[in-house]
Amino acid sequence: MAFEAFLTQDKVKPKGRRITYIASIALHGAALVYAIIYSFWHVGELTPPTVSVTFMSAPPPPPPPPPPPKKKSSTKTTPKIEPIVQPKPNQIIQPKEEPPPPEEEEDSGEDDGVEGGVEGGVKGGVVGGVVGGVVGGVGTEVVAPTMLPPQIGEKLALSNPPPDIPPVLARSGMLLFNLVKICVSKSGDVTGVTVVKPSDPLFDKACTDKMRTWRFRPMSVGGNPVPFCYVQKNVLKVTQ
Repeated sequence: MAFEAFLTQDKVKPKGRRITYIASIALHGAALVYAIIYSFWHVGELTPPTVSVTFMSAPPPPPPPPPPPKKKSSTKTTPKIEPIVQPKPNQIIQPKEEPPPPEEEEDSGEDDGVEGGVEGGVKGGVVGGVVGGVVGGVGTEVVAPTMLPPQIGEKLALSNPPPDIPPVLARSGMLLFNLVKICVSKSGDVTGVTVVKPSDPLFDKACTDKMRTWRFRPMSVGGNPVPFCYVQKNVLKVTQ
């Protein structure tokens, strides 16, 4: 029996191989189909990516503007404008009667004068004055001197000798000049001498000393003498 089994070994072996080959091929085919089906199933189960969304709240509205300042109530009253009535043609308008001017109060008889005054004088007058006197006349009233141009003031001079030149300036050969304001009274006497634009002190002193001795013809306005002033130009030109 053992020998017969050995002899029949080669005959049984090819049939078993076929079954093995077929089972292997079926197994590999099933594995391949499972792999394909699993791959498609795995792709379908992929989860989509997660997207985060953040909602921002709107900013608060701006505060309302402050209310406008209240207008101050004006206490001024608007003047009423009366309409002007135009007269109709051929209409005569009676003019309004104006009230008569108030009468001046008569003198109560009280004496407002000053002792020593003249009867019929004006209130506020000067004691010793004359009724109807002329301004600038002889009296206690002070009249301001009139400022004259230099050429007119020089023509009124009666005696105006030149100043005495100091020997020091006479030998210097300098050219000097100054302006001196001289004022004259109603009678023609010099009442004031003032240096307006000075020069050398010695020359200024010589001019003012000599000009105080000058004499002038009185100047009259309306027949009455009045004081006057003018500016005198003195020039020193020494030639050797």
